[in-house]
Amino acid sequence: MACDNRRLRILELIKKCNVGKQEQLVDLLNAEGFNVTQATVSRDINELGLKKIKENGSFRYVQTSRDFDAGEDKTSSIFKQTVHSVVANGNLIIIKTLAGSANAVCAIIDSFELDGVFGTIAGDDCIFVAADHSVVDKIAAKFSSYLTSDSPSFRK
Repeated sequence: MACDNRRLRILELIKKCNVGKQEQLVDLLNAEGFNVTQATVSRDINELGLKKIKENGSFRYVQTSRDFDAGEDKTSSIFKQTVHSVVANGNLIIIKTLAGSANAVCAIIDSFELDGVFGTIAGDDCIFVAADHSVVDKIAAKFSSYLTSDSPSFRK
């Protein structure tokens, strides 16, 4: 489970920080108590299917919204292992996660760029997804299917 928590944190870090080198991730993770090496981070980057892009003259790691080929299995595994429940209520989808996992799962959801989703808010173990009434049930059903499917697809 430490491996999954570390990978969830990597997804959060690359989203909020411009991380362009593995050494940066090593330093950030070690500062948070993960005690990792560059080799471990390299394997995590590979397993998550992260890509390095050039932006404004510098490089940074990203998980693109439409290219989950390499990282889809790991992303679906993280979602399946950390999400407890998905419930639709009005124009909200409420997702309950393991303690400390909501921000990382929320980052995964945000990367989907789903049509009709207005925004997301994550706490420690709960995510609110605000969406148009016309798509709430469909999106909630899709998220719920990720929890029961043997190989859920995160493609649109």
